Amino acid sequence: MGKISSKKRKKSRTKKFILLLLLTIVMFGTSTYAWFTANQVVTINSIDVKVEASNGLQISTDANAWKSVITNSDISTGYTGHTNQLPATVTAVSTDGAVDGTSGHLKLYRGIVGNDQATGDYNITTVLETEAAGSTGNFVAFDVFLRVDTPQTIYLTTNSNVVAKEGTDDKGLKNAARVGFVTLGEGASTDSVAKLTALSNKIASKAIIWEPNMDTHSTMVTNTVAPEYGVTLVENSNTPYYGVNKVISSAVNLKNLVKGSDTTNATLVTPDMKTATVNSAYQRAFDLPAGVTKMRIYMWIEGQDIDCENNATGSDITYNVQLSTQSSAGA
Repeated sequence: MGKISSKKRKKSRTKKFILLLLLTIVMFGTSTYAWFTANQVVTINSIDVKVEASNGLQISTDANAWKSVITNSDISTGYTGHTNQLPATVTAVSTDGAVDGTSGHLKLYRGIVGNDQATGDYNITTVLETEAAGSTGNFVAFDVFLRVDTPQTIYLTTNSNVVAKEGTDDKGLKNAARVGFVTLGEGASTDSVAKLTALSNKIASKAIIWEPNMDTHSTMVTNTVAPEYGVTLVENSNTPYYGVNKVISSAVNLKNLVKGSDTTNATLVTPDMKTATVNSAYQRAFDLPAGVTKMRIYMWIEGQDIDCENNATGSDITYNVQLSTQSSAGA
């Protein structure tokens, strides 16, 4: 009887091992990478922001103290009633660039990744993000005021970039970074601070989107993630991506959403500005009328970017935005 019992135990252990092995194979076989599926809360120890204006362009976060450079401390202070948010911990979000006509805010959607019990594939639902002042939130958003004496075309200089913070481990998170510009209103240089900070005529229906590291990818993305999604990476060219365009209340297949085959819930995004690895030209960003323009700047990690994969989590990022009225360094 003892021997029979021992055999049964061995068979039981063998069956459990085989079942565990099969489950492991299924998990690897249905793996996907977008939206940090293995780590949905993405910790970034710090986000440094620097926005610089030059050559006749002035910038402010309160429409009162005009500067050439603003940093984290200026953003945190803002003006009375601001909704600037500068979190230390972010979660991947996505957008097709549409702006809400009532709030003037960029429509950013946070994804909740789950598993389809029937197929084992990842699925996703999304919720529309809200914005509030403080150190919480899932992305950076803040108001700035730009002042010029005459109408000007504004350029993004070659000093603009999104990089891993100096002295920290570069895990490739910067490659999924985006920056967006939304024009909220326009006023005269002689207008009061109260009038300028209250500007809300919400001129833009779409954000101007900048993809800072369009052709930079980690080894994991190049060797594993891109083939998983059937993506061909081309030097000096951005990889097409499909931004979420609505609240998804009923779960849909995650891979279909990322690949763009789900055209109901995602839209092809063509960034207005794209920075290649080697790029010496200033990029045209937007036009400003004479006076003061109130603009909201967004900085986020794009969940629909194939570079938004599990191994990229836990990075420190520095956003550098330099705006100029000159079209090149020698102008």
